[in-house]
Amino acid sequence: MAKRWRELKKQNLSKGAQSTLQESFNYATFWERGKAQVIDTFMIYLPLLYFLTYVVIGSAKGFRESSWGPFVAVLIYGLIVALLMATKGQTPGKKAYDLWVVREDNRPMTFFFILLRFFLFLVSGVTIVGILLPLWRKDKCALHDLLLKTRVCKKRLIFY
Repeated sequence: MAKRWRELKKQNLSKGAQSTLQESFNYATFWERGKAQVIDTFMIYLPLLYFLTYVVIGSAKGFRESSWGPFVAVLIYGLIVALLMATKGQTPGKKAYDLWVVREDNRPMTFFFILLRFFLFLVSGVTIVGILLPLWRKDKCALHDLLLKTRVCKKRLIFY
C-alpha cells in the first residue's frame, strides 16, 4: 500500500508540474499579433500592391477597375506568407516581435497547412469577431487558431 501511495504521489506531482508548464505558456497578446500584422502588411503586401498596380496593370485607375487585381494580390500575399512560414518559421512581423505559430500536436507546419491558415485568417477577418477573440480568451486564440488548433506564442514552444 505504501508503495502504491508513493507512485500516486509521483504521478500527481508530475501532472502538476506539467499543468503549471502548460498554464505558463507565454501566448502573444492581441496587440502584439496586430503589430506583427501591420509590419507584414507594410513589408510584403504594400510593395506587392504597388508592383501589381503600376507594373502589371499600369495605373491606379486600372487596378481599381480590375475585377481580378485585388484577388490576385491577396492570393500572392498568402503564397508569400505561407512560403516564409514554411521555410523560415516566421514572417518579418512575427520575427520583429519574436512570435511563433505552433500546432498543439507538434506536427510540422507545412506549406499547405499555413496556406489554409491564411485563408481561414481572411474568414476570421470578415467576421470581425474571429479576429477579436484573443481579447476575451485566456489562450489568446483567434477563430482560425481555434479551427486549426494552432497557437501564437512569444517563444518557440513545444506542446506536450
